[in-house]
Amino acid sequence: MSRNTDRDDGDALMRDALLGAGTSVWEWDILTDRLTNFRASMALLGHADEGLAPLQQTWNALIHPEDLDANQEAYQRHAREETGIYEHEYRARASDGTWRWVAERGRIVERSPAGEPLRMVGTLTDISQRRAAQGEALALAERLRRIVRNVPGVVYQYRTLPDGSGQFPFISESCIDLLGVMPKELLRDASRAIRLIERDDRERVFASVGRALRAMRQWRCEFRLYLSGGERRWVSVVATPQREADGSVLWHGYLEDISDKRELEQARAAAAAAQAANRAKTEFLSRMSHELRTPLNAVLGFAQLLEIDEREPLTAMQRRRVELVREAGTHLLQMIGELLDLTRIESGQLALATTALPLSPLVADCVELVRPQADAAAVALHVSGVAATVLADPTRLRQVLLNLLSNAIKYNRAGGRVDVEIWDDGAELVASVQDTGVGIAAEDLPTLFQPFQRGAQARGSIEGAGIGLAVTRSLVELMGGRIEVDSVSGVGSTFSVRLPRA
Repeated sequence: MSRNTDRDDGDALMRDALLGAGTSVWEWDILTDRLTNFRASMALLGHADEGLAPLQQTWNALIHPEDLDANQEAYQRHAREETGIYEHEYRARASDGTWRWVAERGRIVERSPAGEPLRMVGTLTDISQRRAAQGEALALAERLRRIVRNVPGVVYQYRTLPDGSGQFPFISESCIDLLGVMPKELLRDASRAIRLIERDDRERVFASVGRALRAMRQWRCEFRLYLSGGERRWVSVVATPQREADGSVLWHGYLEDISDKRELEQARAAAAAAQAANRAKTEFLSRMSHELRTPLNAVLGFAQLLEIDEREPLTAMQRRRVELVREAGTHLLQMIGELLDLTRIESGQLALATTALPLSPLVADCVELVRPQADAAAVALHVSGVAATVLADPTRLRQVLLNLLSNAIKYNRAGGRVDVEIWDDGAELVASVQDTGVGIAAEDLPTLFQPFQRGAQARGSIEGAGIGLAVTRSLVELMGGRIEVDSVSGVGSTFSVRLPRA
């Protein structure tokens, strides 16, 4: 009697200990549907002794309706001896009305001679906390997956094995966009990523990885990838190594596309080189212009002395030759002056002094200055318009008007005319120079104001370096105005200078 009591006390102690650990032990008499230790299983869910019949049918009423069929199927597979044990996780209603996750395991320990199940024993464990932790972990993993998916580069883990081979334990879905390869393909065969590296870059990349691996320090490298379709992309990789217990090295890395950045850097370098070349050109032209002016002025001065020398007067032939020298020198001096202006404008060293300036008298003076040129070319000059005052630099505006008038005469035809008109256009005053000359072809208009561009005139007999109009536009813009051109080839051209009203 004493031994039975001790055994009963021991069984009760074991059941209480298991219950305290969140587990109950049960026995099911399949023929009668009766469950042993039913109260302990109910207590696991917080149910008190509610006088319910200790039957499997009673317990099934607590199982979540969505889990009931799967639970029955798990038992049937074991009953048919398809599985060694019965095992299933499902939700059961607790005393507070919530659903708790439980894990149930059991085995049929007695069968009839015909093989029918008679008795089954097993355990029931509350796994709600584990399930909750798993749910949080899955939710966290899903959040991280979404974050990583929207990171512009590729986040990855790469394991270098002791034998030198490697594998990707993880690589983000962004590899589809950047590498054109599915993640599962790289997880299966890491060498696919390595084969994408441009052949000319591989030796350098492998050497940098080796140095980082030997020193166990962060690896940084930029190289090209050769993708399907022949596309090449520059990428930047940063990865930190971590030595594992099995002798492998786990790299945590990030790879991003820097093709646009590289192109921008190359464009900046090219722009810097172009600017440096332009500065060198400007400085050279400025120095040469100064150097040429001195001897050229001497040539012009001696030519003028020869023309006015009364002691030893020139013959008609000699006078004509000296006149040609002086005219050629004057033309060259004008070109040098324009070139010097251009270099000053490009270097930002040309200073202007704008002031309120009556426009009509200045235009009239400029017309009189070019009248001898017009008479020699048999071109008529006409001036009309309103009296107006503009904001401009007198010297530079005179230079602009003289250049436009000179061109209108030079590119005109015998018997042609040049009309100079001034009119008021609201906040601006306009001075236009219209000629009846050869005009400008439509394809030459876009480059008309660029230095050294003469269009069709480059093949003509009229001299010029293509600098004057470039200087003219720059001077007008420096005075806060703008210049417009309207031209028809074979009909003539109109240049309009718009300046702010004083």
